[in-house]
Formats: sequence, C-alpha cells, structure tokens
Amino acid sequence: MTQKHDGKLSGISVLVVEDDQDTRDLLGLLLTNKGATVTSAETVPKALDTLNRMTPDVLLVDIGLPEYNGYVFIGRVRALEDARKRSVPAIALTAYSSTTDRDTVLTSGFQRYIAKPFDLGVLVGAIADAATSQKHAA
Repeated sequence: MTQKHDGKLSGISVLVVEDDQDTRDLLGLLLTNKGATVTSAETVPKALDTLNRMTPDVLLVDIGLPEYNGYVFIGRVRALEDARKRSVPAIALTAYSSTTDRDTVLTSGFQRYIAKPFDLGVLVGAIADAATSQKHAA
C-alpha cells in the first residue's frame, strides 16, 4: 500500500537518529511520503558527523542507542559552537515511556517526547510544529 504524498512536511528536513534499521527505514518512508527530506544515522558518532555537513530543521532521536544514547547525543548537540545547529529542535522517539523517562527527556534538551509505538499523525504534527517554531525564532 502506497501512501499519498500530502505535503504536510514539505520543505522540512529531518535528521533521524535510530539504531534499528527497520524503524529507521520505516520513519524515512513515512516522513518522505509526508514531504520531508530525511537523512538518517544509526549511531551518535554518525549523527554528529552528519550535523557537521548539514543543519536539519528537526532532530528525531531514539533514546536507546548503542554505545552512546540519545541523552549523550542531545548533550553534544546543545554544546555545539554553531548556534543554528545547537538550537535545532529535537524530538525524542522512544520506547521508554514512564513519567520519569518523559521528564528526563524534556529536561535533557529535547523539546518533545513521543513514545513508541507512535501515532503517525502525532509524529507529523510534532515535527511540523517544531520546524515552524524554529523558523519563527530565527
């Protein structure tokens, strides 16, 4: 079944940081079908390397990454010298779903928290809102 491109995320670039290839591929397909330009990385070092080459509109980050987790990643992003890259809105997309997990995500530098399994409409809305708020702040 092919999803119709609805343009909801048209003009928005998203860096997806997710270690699970199936999830990474699914997110890429779903977000591209909504109009986003998607770049993916499976590890924190690869994601940071990608950030050296581009400035996405939104970061979509799994917390449970191998070697370095999503908290380490967002800490490094928020410490970057480049103010534009340092302030890219970040959404945590994670299976960790307790209230404590949510609070930890939001106090560590992420703007939004979405639990897996995710609702596509909620995810698309969160990405669109994050990108819009960042463009208005710039």
